[in-house]
Amino acid sequence: MVTVNNSDYYNNIPAGRDLNNLPNNSNTGTTVGYQYDGLTEEDRFVQKVLQEHYDKVYKENLSHSDPMAYIESKYCDVTSPNFCSYMTEDQRSIAYRNEKRMLQTGGKYSAGFARYDYALRNYKDVYTGGSRSVGYVRNTDREKQYARSVVNQQISNLLSKNGISISKQADLVFSIDPYTYQLTVSGNADRDILSQIEKLLNEGDNAKNIWTHAWICMHDADNEIVNSQANMTKANQYSLWHEVYETTGYDARNATYKNGTFIAEDGTDLLALFKEKSKNGAGYELYSKRWLQYAKNGWKKENDLVLKIGFDSSGLYDIGQEKGYGAAQNMWMKGVSQSMFEARV
Repeated sequence: MVTVNNSDYYNNIPAGRDLNNLPNNSNTGTTVGYQYDGLTEEDRFVQKVLQEHYDKVYKENLSHSDPMAYIESKYCDVTSPNFCSYMTEDQRSIAYRNEKRMLQTGGKYSAGFARYDYALRNYKDVYTGGSRSVGYVRNTDREKQYARSVVNQQISNLLSKNGISISKQADLVFSIDPYTYQLTVSGNADRDILSQIEKLLNEGDNAKNIWTHAWICMHDADNEIVNSQANMTKANQYSLWHEVYETTGYDARNATYKNGTFIAEDGTDLLALFKEKSKNGAGYELYSKRWLQYAKNGWKKENDLVLKIGFDSSGLYDIGQEKGYGAAQNMWMKGVSQSMFEARV
């Protein structure tokens, strides 16, 4: 039995994957950020194992005079000496589909990452057994930890490149505005150092990407908010502002509620403009109702989703949650040492 050590897909950058890839919408000058693309490092590891397995099997199938007949003998004909009786029915089914598809497409593998595939049987950390009905939980915690390691290294590289060093005694806090993504730095370092760090982290979309990373890390595996800095009221106000701004170009905070609508400082009826420019009717219904709800009490500054994240000589650390991803916070992740997540960027 092969044990897949967490470091296999968290300590080393997988071949062919460039972790310097920043979020796709990052502006020029951005050097800090992590591209969350829906796949975890475990998913990518599984894809790699399955790709290699089916590439090998594809070549073996082609070595037979009738490749399709050979595939059918392995997975469909119980009387055949080639029949894979050691596999479950679900495993034979997926192997049959994958091998048949590769034969039909000239060797192109696109089967995804089914965790019950027999080819994964020796990798106990990712294998779920022989039944497709046995699900698995994506370990988003480890992905967040990996992202933290990458962002830490990017910030370290940026500071080092600009001749800035952080003492072991330094304890800083990054505060990021949720609308402008302007980042401010406070803490026990020299004011000039704080100003230099602030300037560097406000270049490009660095601050926006740090905000996004902090926000993602404030959620648990069920996507529930687990940080005292945030709640759904703040999250809704944040998404409402961005939806209105990106659709109309106006700052909703400066609008005045009058006669059932919102009037901009230049007299524009923002609710009408929002409806006119909204490409998604359902989106307009959702956000216009949410906007009108805010009209009852006005735009409350205390509900702005300003996020704070700590920074010291070991990198970023979370503020306001029991389970964080900082170097001194991540021991709650079972049997995982922090060194396993150090990425080289």
